[in-house]
Amino acid sequence: MAKKKKQYRSNYQQKKSNKNRQIAIGVIILGVALAAVAAFLLFSNQSGSGGTADTSNIPDSLAVATLAGIKNSGAQPVQGKPAPNFGFRYPDGSSYTLADFRGQPVIVNFWATWCPPCRREMPGLVKAYETHKEDGLMIIEMDVAEPAEAVAQFVQEYNMTMPVVLDRRQEVTRLYRTDSFPTSFFIDKNGVIQARWIGYLPEDQLALNLEKIMP
Repeated sequence: MAKKKKQYRSNYQQKKSNKNRQIAIGVIILGVALAAVAAFLLFSNQSGSGGTADTSNIPDSLAVATLAGIKNSGAQPVQGKPAPNFGFRYPDGSSYTLADFRGQPVIVNFWATWCPPCRREMPGLVKAYETHKEDGLMIIEMDVAEPAEAVAQFVQEYNMTMPVVLDRRQEVTRLYRTDSFPTSFFIDKNGVIQARWIGYLPEDQLALNLEKIMP
């Protein structure tokens, strides 16, 4: 009976095999890590990127913006597309989303107290709201990353009675791809953006844009 030949492996072959095994394990670990990151990003995108709105230490008249639990499939901050949804919450616990105002024309105005054009256009926006609120017009004033005290003083100075929202983390500002102030979005009753105006908004132009969304 023929003897079986012994199979020998050189030290080089053994080291090469170990190195290949280590590379394979490293690739597997990297793949698992990447999959975990992708799953987290997907979940975050579906669930909304923001945390719960912290309404502590702000006046009752102001709200805080949030994207927690908000879904925005297909929405884009461009003319002819559905306006991205967002939420805002008041210190008393009451909360709203942009979608809650579906069926009404809406203006979303991004601004700041330090911005001269924002100050210049605000009386016109206040006047438009007071004039057309009985016709369903909603204006949401989105202040960008400022202290509540400064915003509250501004609200009092300009007699603003529309919702004023603090975008503390600039979540909604980024969602609407806004980096110039003021910027206003005119949204019709179906939730579709009909106009976007960047910069100071004269009252005559405000009236023309209102015609695009008012019934």
